Amino acid sequence: MANMAKQMELFDEGGLMQEGGTIDPVSGNDVPIGSTQKEVRDDIPAQLSEGEFVMPADVVRYHGLDKMMALRDEAKRGLARMDAMGQMGNADEAVIPDGIPFGIEDLEMEDDGLEMNEGGMPMPQQAQRMKDPRVQSGYVTYRGQRAHIGDLSTIPENIRDEVEIERT
Repeated sequence: MANMAKQMELFDEGGLMQEGGTIDPVSGNDVPIGSTQKEVRDDIPAQLSEGEFVMPADVVRYHGLDKMMALRDEAKRGLARMDAMGQMGNADEAVIPDGIPFGIEDLEMEDDGLEMNEGGMPMPQQAQRMKDPRVQSGYVTYRGQRAHIGDLSTIPENIRDEVEIERT
């Protein structure tokens, strides 16, 4: 029962556990939103090298440690693969592994006839239709309603006397 009361108390507080907007009494550091006082104490000595990066605890909590570890693991696998292909350090020695099913010479390329600069965004083209001179189109007014008709020959015979036609 005590556990349930504690859970309900946590629900009342809502959101992530945090002491943001306060000052850590031990270190005197400001506590950002989403962090706790203990997480800003800077009490763990870190030996970092050029290019390394430390992620703040509130950011790790927000995204999740599993996601941070997955990003790290994905990068390590990719770097190992690049190293195996000879892409680390000297691009001239890079090789495509045998696991790749085809080479560039196996690709069939053809000119599609479009004349445009590479990298440009093609603009939508309006369909250019030739108007058939045998088809008459126009505006028709019938019982006070006006509408454009693409082919006036489609007006039913029984109402032709009741419509007003303006050819276009």
